[in-house]
Amino acid sequence: MTAQRPIPTFAFYERLVMRLLFAWLVWRATPDTLIVNGIPSPNGITHLFDLHFLLDPHVFSFARIALGAALILYVLRLVVWLALPVALFVNLAANGITNSQGAIQHAAQIVSLILFAQTVAHFYGLWRRRHGEESEILESRAIWWSQQTIVAVYLLAGIAKLIVTKGLWIFQARWIGVSIAKAAYQKFYNDFDWANLQQQLAVAHFAAAHGWMVALIAGVGLFLELGSPLMLVNRAWAAILGCGLICFHLGLDYTMGLTFIFNQWALAIFMINAPYWLVTGIRKVAGTSRRDHIPII
Repeated sequence: MTAQRPIPTFAFYERLVMRLLFAWLVWRATPDTLIVNGIPSPNGITHLFDLHFLLDPHVFSFARIALGAALILYVLRLVVWLALPVALFVNLAANGITNSQGAIQHAAQIVSLILFAQTVAHFYGLWRRRHGEESEILESRAIWWSQQTIVAVYLLAGIAKLIVTKGLWIFQARWIGVSIAKAAYQKFYNDFDWANLQQQLAVAHFAAAHGWMVALIAGVGLFLELGSPLMLVNRAWAAILGCGLICFHLGLDYTMGLTFIFNQWALAIFMINAPYWLVTGIRKVAGTSRRDHIPII
């Protein structure tokens, strides 16, 4: 029997910053209004529950208030056993209704998955605590499971590319200029931004004329997705590949208008973890400075 890998520990300041930023991210990733007439094409949670009651503006306003209160409790680490399920339900319900209008988008999917992972991790931790596990591990497990969820999102995306294209993703990516042009025209008919259309078409023409370069970029993106499990090795790998994936998203945003801003924030919060590196750097500089001032006897 192999030993289970110990859960990484996170300092108080890391956990606090992650809670604050993730609570803000959940708030942003949950629709603030539901401008719909019904649930014509049920998707996700709407298959399990009848959520028509949320279409009442007064009821949905109450749901948003409940979400805000739950996130505040989550940040303060108060009655988390109630705060997380409430936040999860409101987030899933609002996004489920939005995705039940006949067109599906998964921009906020990663936030819902992380929220679900933290909810399960918390209740599992409560059960483990009853069997003697130290309470300090409870929140570190939630962060650890959040990191694993992010990795799963990217790893599955990379595997899906290989399956759908039968291993020819990099080769077929040479024709991405067509997709860029299509996305540019779709955006143009929404905002009629002629300057932006011309910019995007220029990128599409460049991609069409430099297929080898596009294939190289697609290969790098695929490498980052398939190599995402390395982010679980240690903090350095998490930060390096996290930065790489954010750069990849920025490239997609520039060329195809695929922002995935929530993915970028999730990577920044749980993988790059800037507060840790800032504090570590300050401590290292301070430690070096103290050593430099030790008198030599």
